Amino acid sequence: MRIAVIGSGRVGSTLGRIWTAAGHEVVLGSRDPTSTAAIATAHDGGMELATQTAAVDGSDVLLLAVPSDTAVDTVRSLGPLAGHVIVDATNDFRDLSSSNAETIQRAAPGAMVVKAFNVVGVEAMERAAEGGTRATLPLAGNDERAVGVASQLARDAGFAPLHVGGLAQAASLERLASVWIDWSRTLGRRFLWQVDV
Repeated sequence: MRIAVIGSGRVGSTLGRIWTAAGHEVVLGSRDPTSTAAIATAHDGGMELATQTAAVDGSDVLLLAVPSDTAVDTVRSLGPLAGHVIVDATNDFRDLSSSNAETIQRAAPGAMVVKAFNVVGVEAMERAAEGGTRATLPLAGNDERAVGVASQLARDAGFAPLHVGGLAQAASLERLASVWIDWSRTLGRRFLWQVDV
């Protein structure tokens, strides 16, 4: 699978590295692909490096891993995304009654948005990728094919995917992320969710 990782911060670079190790072709999309930090991140993770727009070209799926307050503008800057699967890993804690994912869906008509990879931090992602756990990764999305793509990426990152419903459930996943952040202060940043249904 060719994955465009939009955002070269900790979440994007961590998942990009994990997926590269799992055999995927990952392109790291950076606002400034000439920066020393972006070049080092891509090189260390075995990823290609491109502008954010160029990373989307030819990709099967894109991971949105940018600061929440820039997510919508970033999506709009990528051009038409109809038919693309967008995995939204952002969290907007300013209004927990709605979700960034639903806002992104409105900003990218015709795209298929799935909320995933937002409920744990990078240390927990790294632990899941090490194997030996039954870590649950909840995800929400309306489109069956897009949910299937996100579920495969979750499995490839060491998680057991759990589809909790349509994109309307994305708000609950963003609230769950805030719980993870609170609990990580006492449980540590490698703790993982495990749901048995």
